[in-house]
Amino acid sequence: MAAQTRTRPYISSRFVLELDDSGSSQYMGTLQTIEGGTFKSEPLEEKVGGNGAVIKYPGRPKFEDVTIQVGMTMAPRFWRWLAKSFSYDAQRVDGSLVALDFDNRERWRRRFSNALIREVTFPTLDGAAKEPAYLTVKFAVESLKEEQSGSNQYPGEQQYKDEWERQRTRLPSMFTFKVDGISKDPAETCKIDGFTIKQEIIENPIGKFLENNKEPGRVEFPNLAVTILQRDAGPWMKWWDALVREGKHVLSQQHTGHIWFLPRDAVGSGQLQSKPLLTLDLFGVTILGLGPVKHDSKQLQLQKVKLDLACERIDLKGGEGTV
Repeated sequence: MAAQTRTRPYISSRFVLELDDSGSSQYMGTLQTIEGGTFKSEPLEEKVGGNGAVIKYPGRPKFEDVTIQVGMTMAPRFWRWLAKSFSYDAQRVDGSLVALDFDNRERWRRRFSNALIREVTFPTLDGAAKEPAYLTVKFAVESLKEEQSGSNQYPGEQQYKDEWERQRTRLPSMFTFKVDGISKDPAETCKIDGFTIKQEIIENPIGKFLENNKEPGRVEFPNLAVTILQRDAGPWMKWWDALVREGKHVLSQQHTGHIWFLPRDAVGSGQLQSKPLLTLDLFGVTILGLGPVKHDSKQLQLQKVKLDLACERIDLKGGEGTV
């Protein structure tokens, strides 16, 4: 009896994002995780005959959103895609999610089309953090097709190794924050809680097409929870008093703020020494509240204050630290 040939399973060790640009797929960077993108169809039911039998068959197909976790070393093209979504100039992009094995060989490829950013979640920025910083990006697609790849060697193995080494040094503790006209020293912020920017996606089913068309809608910018040392709370309290207790006009009390994601050597003497990896410019910043962080008399701890800030718009800029 002839021996049967078995197709062995494989273990994925690396995931890659590609985006189409000028007619070809361009490498954007390595992904930490991939989730979603499931193809679903709501069942249609039809009752037939007199015995109560129900026939079920698939209806209009629907693709779940794709969620990826990315580091700070993604290519500039990727950051431009995010930035345009924040500025009401959303770009539809085509691209691929690629799985590689331990030998850097391509094993499968999922092609997507007309992708729109739905959410971008920034990690908690904490001066005490010791793990690399990753962003979570969710995007909607109009179509997605899985392709079984061969075992071709994927190019750019050395680029991946260099990228991974850089990502190891991109820590959520390496950041600084400032509100113009309020903050004296941008290096004094202790923590910024994680936050999410959301873009509404409107589905537009069209009869002659199998897939739903998707259109970008309103962008929702979050409030920010910022923790500072109590010794530095004076200017923030004055701002709060002017806005709430004295009833000064809101527009006259709005400011511009900045969050900088930094390389290791970026800050010295309270000033930026090199170009940030990533910049978030905050417009129309208003203080909503402030109060002391919980204290425990059994522990030795610095006195801190948490600020609740609102902003009307957030712009993203990629620095030279992105590749």
